[in-house]
Amino acid sequence: MGPLVDPTGELPTSEKFSDVEELKRILGNHERAIARNLLVQWTIYATGSPPRISDRSEIEQILDRLQSDGYPLGSMIEELVCSPLFLRK
Repeated sequence: MGPLVDPTGELPTSEKFSDVEELKRILGNHERAIARNLLVQWTIYATGSPPRISDRSEIEQILDRLQSDGYPLGSMIEELVCSPLFLRK
């Protein structure tokens, strides 16, 4: 149906994977990093600009509050729009 796809790769962390299932397993071990990236991307979308260096502590505080619940998406959005990251822009 089309050209073959090479599903293998290596992440910047030197972790190697041979298919999408292994990639998903590896990424699942980096739950906080994924949540942080999503929160940063939502911040950019919501405010029109990337978080500043001075905003990093607020992002980490949001992640700290949501960690025990597994970073639920709805709670991440609520935390963002109630935070100084969103309110002061």
